[in-house]
Amino acid sequence: MASEEDEPRNCVVCGDRATGYHFHALTCEGCKGFFRRTVNKKTGLTCPFAGSCNVSKAQRRHCPACRLQKCLNAGMKKDTSSSSVHPSPRLAHPGPCTASAHALCRHQHFHGTASHQVHQ
Repeated sequence: MASEEDEPRNCVVCGDRATGYHFHALTCEGCKGFFRRTVNKKTGLTCPFAGSCNVSKAQRRHCPACRLQKCLNAGMKKDTSSSSVHPSPRLAHPGPCTASAHALCRHQHFHGTASHQVHQ
């Protein structure tokens, strides 16, 4: 019998498989990167269809304005720096959160020796 934590979870923006909590919302890698890039650009996006676009895994690239709005509606926060992005509790490493623990996790993740996923 599988527990709820073993079941795949979906991105709150596009519905793809979520990898963790990024900018305070459960998202996939695609939406995490999109949000980070879009917030850093600080450009005004406008939807040519009055904000009524469908944002799904298949169509998430069609309208950046609607995708950004859906990110914001899902609770993603612009003022969050990349160092304060929190991984999903089941993906986080055990033990105290120290600089040396983060360095070890990054080293293990990069070299493929980690037994868990670490998301920055």
